[in-house]
Amino acid sequence: MSQEIPKISRPIPKLNADTEEWWAGLRRHELLVQECASCGHLLHPPGPMCPECRSLDRGWRKCSGKGKVYSWVIINRPMHPYFFGKAPFPVVLVEMEEGFRVVGSIDCVIDQLCDGLPVEADFQDESDEFSMLLFRVVL
Repeated sequence: MSQEIPKISRPIPKLNADTEEWWAGLRRHELLVQECASCGHLLHPPGPMCPECRSLDRGWRKCSGKGKVYSWVIINRPMHPYFFGKAPFPVVLVEMEEGFRVVGSIDCVIDQLCDGLPVEADFQDESDEFSMLLFRVVL
């Protein structure tokens, strides 16, 4: 008698007032960054107050999606069961053209990773309500 192995869902981040629009943008396949309406500073991750001028007046700006790998890490022993069969896999820190840095997955061979590798934002739909940021190498 065989027992069916239950499918483990991807862990989904909890939304809050500061991050809700970020995740909504990803669902629409748009890369957004929070922008201070007072001084123009770009905030990522999004937060309640500008760290430069302390203003609470913030908005959102659509980004080009283009950037370069700033750093990366290879996950060999994931902590969540959803990722057990996917290891090893890279997670990258990308410096976007607009000047802020963002963490995401990348679709490439691990040996291809290097500082300054040009990448472009893409989106991985996990469900109708949730998408993740995924970077692809620009050739």
